[in-house]
Amino acid sequence: MLGGKGRSLIILSAFLISAGLSFRNHFLILCGSFFLFATLISMPAFESSMNIEELKVTREMNNKRVFRDDFMHIKVKIENTGGTSFDFLDIFDNFPTEAFRLVTGENYISTRVDAKNTVQFSYILTPRVRGEFEIGPLEITVRDRLGFSAVEKIVPYSLTDVIIYPPYEEIRALELLGAQRAMAMSFGIHQTKMKGTGTDFRSLRQYVPGDQYRLIDWKASMRLSKLIVREYESERNVSTVILIDSSESMAGGATDATKFEYSIKSAMLLAKLAMEQKDKVGICTFSDREHFRWLPPTTKRTHFFDVITFLGEISPRGHKEIFWSMEEFSRMWTKRSLVFLVTDLEVAGVDILAAIRKLKTYGHAVVVIAPFSPWFEIHELELKRSDKALAEAISEEMMLHVLQVRKDCRKLAAPVISVAPDDMFEVIINQYQYAKQKGKAD
Repeated sequence: MLGGKGRSLIILSAFLISAGLSFRNHFLILCGSFFLFATLISMPAFESSMNIEELKVTREMNNKRVFRDDFMHIKVKIENTGGTSFDFLDIFDNFPTEAFRLVTGENYISTRVDAKNTVQFSYILTPRVRGEFEIGPLEITVRDRLGFSAVEKIVPYSLTDVIIYPPYEEIRALELLGAQRAMAMSFGIHQTKMKGTGTDFRSLRQYVPGDQYRLIDWKASMRLSKLIVREYESERNVSTVILIDSSESMAGGATDATKFEYSIKSAMLLAKLAMEQKDKVGICTFSDREHFRWLPPTTKRTHFFDVITFLGEISPRGHKEIFWSMEEFSRMWTKRSLVFLVTDLEVAGVDILAAIRKLKTYGHAVVVIAPFSPWFEIHELELKRSDKALAEAISEEMMLHVLQVRKDCRKLAAPVISVAPDDMFEVIINQYQYAKQKGKAD
């Protein structure tokens, strides 16, 4: 293909020939024809002398799974396996600028590579946001000495998947907060209790047919002249499942403070808190049928790191199919559980009700945590008066939708709580503590 200078020369040639024909100037026609012939004849000569397939370009990375704000050292190696030198070679390594910041070095090089020789360059990136991204592709451009001709190629299979976790300090803070909350819950009445044949005495009550004879309190029975039985209680663990809406609508908000990012952090905190309480914790992210993912509950000691890895790979994609997603989840997990459904409710109310009704059919205790979109999307923004009026109008319309959903869900015993960036963590922790106190799960 023509390079920049080659295209300019073609345009100049066309201009000279046109001018020569217009003014009947044979010199201009001759000059234009010469430039045109020189440019066109150089292309096959250049392409026959340069075999771009002899260039082997590879990328090396020190780590494909990093925490946000860590450093990624990337090396690009260019190996000339043929017998011809490449005098003018450009290598460009692409990366998503919205997800990474170039710290040092350059992600491109203009160089010469002799036959059977190797050249390399390196640069360092730091991630801006959490999620799964791709580094690449690598692009190669070979030019001739005069810049008339150029051959471009994208290196096949040069995309590298990279997973960015939240900052380690942030994860550590969530761990500490979860441990502190769990310790506070260990005292008082915040343990889920179950009546039955446990070890802790609960109360006395009158005997009813079917009670075990060994539970009869004979002293109390003699004193009251009727059969009295002792009731005991035992603590039980709760199976907690966090369902996170990962559709595109959850991407609203500042770059690193979207509804989805806050949902991810809340899920990590709740998972840590629940595991400190010896509860099983499962995570499900959903949008459409292509992006449904499920991490089953388990008692493994390393499960929290599995949760971090699982959530680190998720980005908001696809449209919301909430009923199908709840149906699929109910098919995969039939054990009665405490279910936190985290969604912005930006879907028809009838679909939300059908989805919650499906969960309730399987005996799940459902709590809906709803990030309210306007509170996230206009958070910390300085708006003009007209923009504020529009935002308030949108907020009012969405709030009416949320209020109607909340009213309908109340009939299903599924509370719907709207949250903002500054209270989302506190709300989800309080709801978990309340559910544990009331014993709303197996």
